[in-house]
Amino acid sequence: MFSIKELINKKILIYGFGKTGKSVKKYFDSNCIKYSIWDDNKKINLQNVNKNFLKKKYDFIILSPGIDIYHHKYKSFFKKNKNKIITDLDIFFSNIAKCNYVIGVTGTNGKSGFCNLLKKILNKNKINSKIIGNFGNPVLNIKNFKNQYIIVELSSYQLDYSKYLQLDVACILNISPDHLERHDTMSRYKGIKLKIFKFLKNNGKGFFLKRSFKIKKKRNIKGFLSINKKLLNDIIGKKVSISDKDIKENNLKHRNEFFFKKKNFKFINDSKSTNFNSTRFAIKKFENIFLILGGILKKGDNFFIKDLMYRIKKVYIFGNQVNSLKKSLINQNIQFYHCKSLKEVIKIFYEIDYYKNIQNQRGSTLLFSPGGASFDEFENYEKRGLKFKKYIYEFFERK
Repeated sequence: MFSIKELINKKILIYGFGKTGKSVKKYFDSNCIKYSIWDDNKKINLQNVNKNFLKKKYDFIILSPGIDIYHHKYKSFFKKNKNKIITDLDIFFSNIAKCNYVIGVTGTNGKSGFCNLLKKILNKNKINSKIIGNFGNPVLNIKNFKNQYIIVELSSYQLDYSKYLQLDVACILNISPDHLERHDTMSRYKGIKLKIFKFLKNNGKGFFLKRSFKIKKKRNIKGFLSINKKLLNDIIGKKVSISDKDIKENNLKHRNEFFFKKKNFKFINDSKSTNFNSTRFAIKKFENIFLILGGILKKGDNFFIKDLMYRIKKVYIFGNQVNSLKKSLINQNIQFYHCKSLKEVIKIFYEIDYYKNIQNQRGSTLLFSPGGASFDEFENYEKRGLKFKKYIYEFFERK
């Protein structure tokens, strides 16, 4: 088991000085651990900067998961030092109390929602819990973990670089093409996701969605067909109170978020949809859909929705980087309306389609489920979702 003591008097490089890097620096300072820092953004004002880091030898490199070492300008440096790379999660697990029960969750889609569901159930049963990992605040900034359930949301980036995680439960929700611009092949992406099972403790248990992929049978790893009460009890490790309502009503911001209603129209913010598989999932939840697509589409993604068009009344796409999406929709004989901006989509919908369809007896849905990354126009999916909601309120609450 890796120990925090192993970092003392070692040569350590913190590579990347975003949220994660800053949390590592703060943690090292409080534990009197020496280090040097490098960030590719030379405008960042840093102390302990090692400008000659390429020529140095290190015992450990603490790497921010967002850094792509495989296509980086210093990829030869990272390749040479791959076995020395660890993450903030590795540091966290080196100092975690043994009395904590740790659940690791990964998957292409639905990780945050599932972690939130576990926490909601634990809270309902008066069991202390925290969500860490790919969920928001860097783990080394969070205090007071004793005697708790710890739920770790794990991205493929974190799984790829981490080495010393210790899990009581490991769960893979699904695997579909995503982040192939970084992982290159679906086989490699799948292999990184499956790495979560290597972090199980000797008596740990693993779970995976059967229809998503196949693995060799192992005594402590089981498949499941759906998220239900039995599965949740097995993951939590004890029988707790769970209602059907708990499972059904598990909304997070920007993830199939029902945030507004006007007449018989529901407005859904699914800005977290950054791949097309998540968009297909959202479409299956609604009917009479006015669908908004856009963003930067990912390598290897499948834009097929023809089989779901019986649920869709109209398709809007927005942005200047949607050529692949347009080509796919044309090949499927799907009509669409291309707008330059998201605000233009909402304006046209408000002035034309909303008034034409407010008398629909079954109700209708405006579904913002882009199916692509946000970086063409927005800093992240959260800001994209907030902007979408802002436009809806501007147009639909001004009268």
